[in-house]
Amino acid sequence: MSEAAEVIIVGAGIAGLAMAIALRQRGLNPVVLEQAPELREIGAGLLLAPNACAVLERLGALDFLKQGHSVEVPRWELRNWRGKLLSTLSIPRAGQDALSTRRSDLQKALLGCLPADCVQLASQVSSARLSAGGVSLSLADGRELRGKRVIVADGSHSQARASLWPESEPLYCGYVGWRGIVDHVPAGWERGRVSESWGQGRRFGIAPVGGGKTYWYATATVPEARSRERVGIAELRRDFAGWHAPIDEVLETTPNDKLLQHPISDRRPERDWQRDEKLVLIGDAAHPLTPNLGQGASMALEDAWELANLWGRTDAMLSYVKRRRWRVMRLWAMSRSLGKLIQWHNPLACGIRDLQMQMTPDGLSTAMMRSVLRYDPATAGLP
Repeated sequence: MSEAAEVIIVGAGIAGLAMAIALRQRGLNPVVLEQAPELREIGAGLLLAPNACAVLERLGALDFLKQGHSVEVPRWELRNWRGKLLSTLSIPRAGQDALSTRRSDLQKALLGCLPADCVQLASQVSSARLSAGGVSLSLADGRELRGKRVIVADGSHSQARASLWPESEPLYCGYVGWRGIVDHVPAGWERGRVSESWGQGRRFGIAPVGGGKTYWYATATVPEARSRERVGIAELRRDFAGWHAPIDEVLETTPNDKLLQHPISDRRPERDWQRDEKLVLIGDAAHPLTPNLGQGASMALEDAWELANLWGRTDAMLSYVKRRRWRVMRLWAMSRSLGKLIQWHNPLACGIRDLQMQMTPDGLSTAMMRSVLRYDPATAGLP
């Protein structure tokens, strides 16, 4: 790539692939750089809320997911650690259903909308710098690439971001997350039932993802000094002993070497995610969220669609930042606050929390989520 490419996208995750599809739909041919030597299953699942599915439909990736690679989610149950139902959130359709799927299946759906030569694997960007003609990217293998415009979509620990926004690493939120996928669906969860159970400083979620598989996740409050200490399945089974069925069954059938663990972190959305209309951040590279609202993938998809719709303008990147900042700021604050509530560990406080959830009408909870889940791709990027 001796001459500067018109558009380079850094990262072949959800945000990067969605961005590539949306730009190709508008007549551009972006190059996607991905650090991994291959794109493979990482053992994670996710909830695609109606706002995410609305964008996926426009991208042409939704049909693949609906053909046996996801489960429709009409509602979300909240229980206490003993299994008592506290609340049921009926997910507002807002024009689309919600789906539970594997991250790898979403990635396959997006890749299926792109030509094979669009993504360059084993291309890790280690730094970025602005130049007169655009952006120069230094790769870990020694290559130097240039793009007239660069979109950074390689996650919350992006090296390209760190080059231009130093000292902006995500901040630890006080709890650690574990994730896994098992090759069966527990009894009672066969019809797309999704649940999350709260305890004292802990939670456990269960979600079928299609293909006879089930995704689960758990969190526990952990001091930052111990947040990277490896915890195995045996320790998780001990920590969640006595919790309602099928939690122990799900943990017992998870291979220890397939267990994912990561400290939960986020970053307050900054005012500026772009540089001189040459480089812009999207998805977690711009605004990593805690997973408490299940909106990480949705925000990445919305970002990509919004930026693509603005692309022909001379101030596209700046306009995108202005349009997106307040929405993601609101969700960042909501998700962070909810995470603190869930991770309470005082028994009395947890009892009051659970009682309050039980007394809140389900319709009110659903109504509160409606504005979060509503997004119309048809009007994105319009005045």
